[in-house]
Amino acid sequence: AVAEDIVLTLLEEIRGDAKDFREETRKNFGTVFHRLSVLEATMASLKADTATLLSTMPVVNERLDELEARLAAVEARLT
Repeated sequence: AVAEDIVLTLLEEIRGDAKDFREETRKNFGTVFHRLSVLEATMASLKADTATLLSTMPVVNERLDELEARLAAVEARLT
């Protein structure tokens, strides 16, 4: 009877520890999944921002080319 009580006590402790472990694991996975969601949203936003920047580059390059040509013309007149 004493041995059965010890075994029962041990089994109850193991069950309690397993329950705590499962709860902590669920919490940790919840945190990880939340962080992944935030990262995915950030990456999507960065992708959109990068696409916008890349789409404006031809216009920026054209303006720079025009400014360089005007500067060269001014320099030519000054020399």
